[in-house]
Amino acid sequence: MVYLVGAGPGHPGLITCKGLTLLKECDAVIYDRLGTSELLEYVRDDCEKIYVGKKAGAHYRKQEEINEIIIKTAGKYKKVVRLKGGDPFVFGRGGEEITALQKEHIPFIVVPGVTSAISVPELAGIPVTHRESSRSFHVITGHTKGEAKNSLAHIHKEEGTSVFLMGLSHLGDIVDKLIKEGQSKDTPTAVISNGTMPSQKVVYGTLNDIEEKVRESKISSPAIIVVGNTAAYHFISEDIGAFSGKKVGVVGTKVLRDKIRILLEDEGASVFSVLDMRVVPSPKMEELISAINNIEQYNWVAFTSQNSIKIFFDELRKCGVDYRRLSGVKFAVVGSGTKAALKKMGFEADFMPQDYTTKALAEGLVKIMKDGERLLLPRAKRGSKELVRILNENKIDALILPIYDVVGFRTENWDYLDDFDIITFASASGAEAFVHELGIENVHLWEERRKKNNVKIGAIGMLTSQALEQYGIHADCIPKQCDIENMIEELRNI
Repeated sequence: MVYLVGAGPGHPGLITCKGLTLLKECDAVIYDRLGTSELLEYVRDDCEKIYVGKKAGAHYRKQEEINEIIIKTAGKYKKVVRLKGGDPFVFGRGGEEITALQKEHIPFIVVPGVTSAISVPELAGIPVTHRESSRSFHVITGHTKGEAKNSLAHIHKEEGTSVFLMGLSHLGDIVDKLIKEGQSKDTPTAVISNGTMPSQKVVYGTLNDIEEKVRESKISSPAIIVVGNTAAYHFISEDIGAFSGKKVGVVGTKVLRDKIRILLEDEGASVFSVLDMRVVPSPKMEELISAINNIEQYNWVAFTSQNSIKIFFDELRKCGVDYRRLSGVKFAVVGSGTKAALKKMGFEADFMPQDYTTKALAEGLVKIMKDGERLLLPRAKRGSKELVRILNENKIDALILPIYDVVGFRTENWDYLDDFDIITFASASGAEAFVHELGIENVHLWEERRKKNNVKIGAIGMLTSQALEQYGIHADCIPKQCDIENMIEELRNI
């Protein structure tokens, strides 16, 4: 079965529920260049990802090639998702792909997507219809396969609102054609570039001056052109919350990013992944498995992150350990986030320091652990050295296992670093990965640029802030309590 799924206009939150469900279940996904790669994070680890969009310095694949890839993939896998930007049937060539499937008698299901023709203007505050101004709208391609002299023959003056897709390179020709057709030069016109994405720009004008304004604003493709009375509207709420209209970049794992998104989007922010931090198991996992199988030997298990909790309990289940064997174990956590994660596993924390730091956790354990008690501490490879020092100096009998590392991977949003209002860092490892991707030699120039553009930096705690500061990046926000909620509360005040 092949599912033609519309991915929406770019922002990962605008895919349909059904489309997202299919992504999570599919055996293979064939995708174009999407607004963001975050949607691909939802597929299974064993799902084959096949890119058929445009690559830097390369030509587009011909539609016939894409059709053949879809057919071959359908012959290999049971459930295939063909993921297309926007809606498959709105200038998405979905009909051509279905025709190819029908010829091969391959079953298919179409899952509609939110088309950029409506959603991008809408999210920029422009309605395509409005009872007083426009009682119809027309979606028109600004780019065709035909010869140049006939490429705009389909463009005419229309009643209501005209929305042009893929037409920025032909903006001058579109304007001239509409004016020749009798459209007033004073007709409101707007151009929206990179809609729903961090680099979104909107230029308002009229048919008479829109070309000049686009040129001055250095608007780039992909862009949508809206012509009609509704293009003069700007329906954007300014009273949602402290983050209304803010673009927030996140350096962190998917779990942390989703939490930040939930907290900020209700206050009007748009949240994007800048550097995707992924958990990579280390060779010490074997020692953790051994410790889990002999869990009765430990009196305490301490967690310094939600990642360590997930890995510990995943391995616990894989080992088939009866939870009743944990009856003699006490749990310590570093802060409220790890406490909540532990509770989701069915266990309450026996100790959490007042200050959410690894130093406070270590000092607390030194005070409450009795002579002869043993501690199991599964943690990140690049975890706090101070925690280890305090435990060792106080001769705590601890098995400290660096069971995972957190590695950063750029997303498409990396190209928009200067366009964010805020960039948040959820860990010291994220700060290190960010600097690595930026290049140490480029940090100073970027720091100057981001201050000029008023891009604020939020660090989840002192360790993260120190990791940034050692490379010359100054955090504007460092909460007293090391958790996401307090970081966001502090960000409200900058």
